[in-house]
Amino acid sequence: MAQACPQCSESNQVLNLAEFWRSLSQDAELKATLAQPPPYEARYVVSLALGAVAILCLTTGSAPAILLGVVLLLAAGGSVAWFWRESAEREAARAAWSRLLYCRRCVRQFPPDKALAA
Repeated sequence: MAQACPQCSESNQVLNLAEFWRSLSQDAELKATLAQPPPYEARYVVSLALGAVAILCLTTGSAPAILLGVVLLLAAGGSVAWFWRESAEREAARAAWSRLLYCRRCVRQFPPDKALAA
């Protein structure tokens, strides 16, 4: 069944956004405008450094260093959790982009569940 745009109600100009984007030439202006969100590149160097310093502090044996080690270990875990959440959100946005429909007539992007039945 054909799907129509919810704004202009045209069905002959509605395309899958990902397929339409791939069909554009490399120098097309819409290529950058309609591009898929970039993937999230997590930089775990900070988390690894915090974890390494935390382990060093924990192994020294003095009470202030152990306390500092626990705090640094919690900070390392928090940063890993933050990177993981950001990565998951970015991947969800990329997956949502691949499902979007695009109306060439009114230049609108919309999810398939918002499309009108034609």
